[in-house]
Amino acid sequence: MTKEEWQIIRDRNARYDGKLFCGLINQKIVCAPSCPLRAREARNVAIFRSLEEALSQGYKPCGHCRPDRPNWKGAKHELVQAAKQYIEEHSAEKFSLATLSASLYINGSYLLRTFRENTGCTLLWYHNFVRCEKAKALLAQGEVSISQAGEQAGFTSSSHFSHVFRKMTGMTPSEYRSDYFRQLEN
Repeated sequence: MTKEEWQIIRDRNARYDGKLFCGLINQKIVCAPSCPLRAREARNVAIFRSLEEALSQGYKPCGHCRPDRPNWKGAKHELVQAAKQYIEEHSAEKFSLATLSASLYINGSYLLRTFRENTGCTLLWYHNFVRCEKAKALLAQGEVSISQAGEQAGFTSSSHFSHVFRKMTGMTPSEYRSDYFRQLEN
């Protein structure tokens, strides 16, 4: 290994991801240069020019940086996407952090923090957003009453539905429905 290669690994230089791979000799793991896992000493690192070269020598891809998945956006991104999917699939149910975090096998506090860092919103806000989007679709169809739209979207009471809907959209459900049909006429 050259001094330049060691400097790239020490600096976690992401510009070399996919061009250079470092193997952690004692763990038999191959990482991208930007990986947070790294050997403390150069003698514990093997340099590879390709992932295939490292795999052929018995190294396994790192679970943190995933050099085998170049378009991978990270574990936190995957966690956020899994949380969003769960919320979308269970939007009509009452929101429970305990249930959500248990289904994802993750600590609730970590999930809250990670979701907010990556989306800029809270889990509860996203849950309400998904329910309001579902209610908007139901209101636009015009086949159900406003209270039925709220109920089918997962709200337990009409007043709570109206309050959350107004907070999310800036108008009440009836104003939304009227405005939607008015726009269709024009």
